[in-house]
Amino acid sequence: MKSKSRAASVSLLISGLAICLFPPLSFGEDAKPTPESVYGKYHQAMINAKTYEDVTPFLAAKFVKQMKETPAQERTMMFSMMQEFCPKNVNIVSSKVEGDKANLTLVVGDGKPVFHDNPLVGKTKDETKGECKMIIENGEWKVDKESWKTSSVSADPTPPPADMPKDK
Repeated sequence: MKSKSRAASVSLLISGLAICLFPPLSFGEDAKPTPESVYGKYHQAMINAKTYEDVTPFLAAKFVKQMKETPAQERTMMFSMMQEFCPKNVNIVSSKVEGDKANLTLVVGDGKPVFHDNPLVGKTKDETKGECKMIIENGEWKVDKESWKTSSVSADPTPPPADMPKDK
């Protein structure tokens, strides 16, 4: 009987410590959203969105205002382009939070270069990296600016022909 009582006491002690150390997890409450978690929700919303309104809850007020001031036909076209060029598999490499601003460094996939066979220039190595600047508005993290850059360099081991002009 003593061992059951002791086991119950130890179990109660561990549960109590868990509640004290991790209160948001203990009661199923959401922890305070981080720039990373908000960006993840924004990115998923961007991929699944039917209209620009589906992503406005994640955007800084100045961007939402610009979108609303844009004529409807242009806005639809711009949003379609943004959505089309939005990478599908994004990972956050690092984040830096300074007060009410955050800067996230992003990569597509695992961040490793992607190799392509291009009939015009041979084999190329492409790397896509991004950056997302976020700010706090009304106590919530919002996407202020997102940018992506793809660099493409030759990965073909064969040197260019000797008679090819060199750039100066």
